[in-house]
Amino acid sequence: MRFEISYQAGPPHVVELSGSVAVFGRDPGCDVVLNDGKCSRRHATVEDLPEGLVVRDAGSANGTFVNGKRVERARLRPGDTIRLGDARLTLLADVGETLVVAPEDLELRTSADVPGPPTAAPASPPAREAAPPRVDAPRPPPADGRRITAVPAEAARRPATVTVLVALWVLFVPLSIAAALLAASRLGGSPLAWGLAALASLTLAGLGTVMALGLRALAPWARHLQVVIAGLGLLACPFTLASATVLLYLTRAEVKAVFGGRGLRPREGNGTGEATFALSLLAMLLLGLALTAIALLFL
Repeated sequence: MRFEISYQAGPPHVVELSGSVAVFGRDPGCDVVLNDGKCSRRHATVEDLPEGLVVRDAGSANGTFVNGKRVERARLRPGDTIRLGDARLTLLADVGETLVVAPEDLELRTSADVPGPPTAAPASPPAREAAPPRVDAPRPPPADGRRITAVPAEAARRPATVTVLVALWVLFVPLSIAAALLAASRLGGSPLAWGLAALASLTLAGLGTVMALGLRALAPWARHLQVVIAGLGLLACPFTLASATVLLYLTRAEVKAVFGGRGLRPREGNGTGEATFALSLLAMLLLGLALTAIALLFL
């Protein structure tokens, strides 16, 4: 996607973005940083969806305008103008989206070729109102030589740390059942103990299954429930650090947007941060398990 960006003062300039999602705003972490005081820190996003390019307002204070009309979500066509504060962004046509035909290549048909009186050709609508043709041919590779690999949408936008949480909840299901059965055997194996163990194992296994499915689907309620569980985990001394890592991660703006159903994903180049959170979570969890094992040995 290519945009021409202009302000009230100064010459315009053109930016070209290779990703499928672009964030616009004053925040230095945005894909396109707008030097305008009326823009919000994260003002709007533009996504390349199957239906075409779509602009979404990201809860800005002054709103997002397309061709002078305030919108929350709107489809973009080449030539459309987006106003964010006092900054104006004009969508430019990508290479391969416009077909130019020379006059000598046109085949004209006369009245002798078509029976009946000739009819006047209808007037062509303005170029802005006509939907741009979608080209099925692959776009040319980026100038930096990177290879573009098509991946499923769910896999492309699910962060690595969320995938780690899903795997941990999947492992939690058999471990909780085994722990409940072991506790019942240690309590003497009475019918009451086995009954309580069965109830506890069903409850914990159901919780683990629901959380794994919810986080895998990036459901907003799953993030809220994970925050509550991590908050309770702060009270468990061996797992306080692991719970704090989960809380710190789930309160990030990018993670909230992913679970908010806006189709966003961490910006390109942010993979290092995802890997840091995922490795930190695993390290803190292993530390908690080691402390728990030491405590059980002394008890």
